[in-house]
Amino acid sequence: MNLKRLKQLAVFIFASIPVLTGNSVSAQQFNCDNYLTMPHGTGTFVLSAGERNSAMYATFSLLPRFELNFSTAMFWEDEKISSPQHFSTNVFAKYMFWVNSSNTGGGAVFLGIGKSPGYYNKTGYSAFHKNYWTSVPVTFPLFQNAISWDIMPGAMVDFDHGNNNETAWGFTWSTRLAIYKIVPETAIVVEAYGTEGKAYSKPEYKIGLRWEPNDYIIPAISYGACFDGSQAAGFEIGIIIFTPQFLKKDFIKNNHIIY
Repeated sequence: MNLKRLKQLAVFIFASIPVLTGNSVSAQQFNCDNYLTMPHGTGTFVLSAGERNSAMYATFSLLPRFELNFSTAMFWEDEKISSPQHFSTNVFAKYMFWVNSSNTGGGAVFLGIGKSPGYYNKTGYSAFHKNYWTSVPVTFPLFQNAISWDIMPGAMVDFDHGNNNETAWGFTWSTRLAIYKIVPETAIVVEAYGTEGKAYSKPEYKIGLRWEPNDYIIPAISYGACFDGSQAAGFEIGIIIFTPQFLKKDFIKNNHIIY
């Protein structure tokens, strides 16, 4: 990352802070999400930086099984594919409607305003109030929890699509495997995602490592590209930070979240 991009990243971070914290108050760099909502009273903050874009997320568990999310992303200029630098925002809610008895799998639903996660076009800025999306993440535990499999179908609409400002619909799809018990305290993550329809986005994949040493901080590194060999997300690093539930000190002492 060159000096110019570092300066742009610094400006982006400071500009994003009011957006993320100015409301009463997740998904890392991976596109697909799982069924889980954090326990009531928990705050989640995500920072990621990569070759295509950098992002910030703030998630607040305002009610049991319910999260309110705010996100911002800065997409870097890429002259090779004629993609201008642009900024996007997203506000979305998540509700966990089902969880299994061992809390290792379940289902949830998203409803959001702004550009759909995983939908990437090279035309630049997409108006926040002219984009709407929904998705349903479902998680299946496999092989005695050695593998966690997420699938996340969804839909989106862009009322300001292309040069003619047309209405475009898209079917979004995403699937992810998190493989445990190979690397200590670490998940090997592999995912694929894309958008079909008039609002088309090339199918992409990501592979990475997510280190899970405790319940309150999770760093990750990943690499992403398109299935046709063209460039996409590239290398990314990210970190998730969870706040204590209702800011209780017991969370820090025990290093554990009670789900």
